[in-house]
Amino acid sequence: MDSKVVAVIGLCVFLALWYGCGYLYNRNRGQRLFRWLEAGLDVLGGERESGWIGSPASGARVNIVHANPPFRRLEITLLLENREVPLLWLFDYLHGKRDRLIIKATLRSPRRGEIEVGSARRKAARRQEQPWTWQEEPHGLAAAYLGPDAQRQVKTLESWLETYGAHLHRFSWRKQDPHIQVQVNVGGLLATSSETFLADLQSAVKGATHVKKEF
Repeated sequence: MDSKVVAVIGLCVFLALWYGCGYLYNRNRGQRLFRWLEAGLDVLGGERESGWIGSPASGARVNIVHANPPFRRLEITLLLENREVPLLWLFDYLHGKRDRLIIKATLRSPRRGEIEVGSARRKAARRQEQPWTWQEEPHGLAAAYLGPDAQRQVKTLESWLETYGAHLHRFSWRKQDPHIQVQVNVGGLLATSSETFLADLQSAVKGATHVKKEF
């Protein structure tokens, strides 16, 4: 048999095996991560509905309405790495994309200040953007803030950033709905219960929403 044909057949077998193993791994991991998440959702209160995004191998989404203060409603999305296709997995891996938890929250009492927390590497690229003010945060993060009392809001969040910043990809607090967006690498959180993680986030946001307004 021609060596090129053998190579093509070998590549096809390799890709098929990789896809099958990646799919089964993601399916099992998706179910495990969702069980972890679901165990702590009661702390947020409200009424909720949930479902898989296609299948457990892709992720899941939870919608919560009438949530406990300071939230009004939340959308929580669990997204898994694309492990079925080698090139896509390698691309995501090299760009730091892991299994992610994305939280979008609408607040009962929005703040006027705006906050953006992310990798400190972005600070150098956006240093000249005004009137945002930047400051360094733990775990290689940087926080930008804008508007009345935003600096105090950041100060109130620092304890949460110290605890969870190592797993944080992005934290955004804006005037527009959804007011808060959080992206974390969920794999690093498994040593902590989801109830603790969500309660700590709820407490941090509640504390920041009660920062005294200055007029």
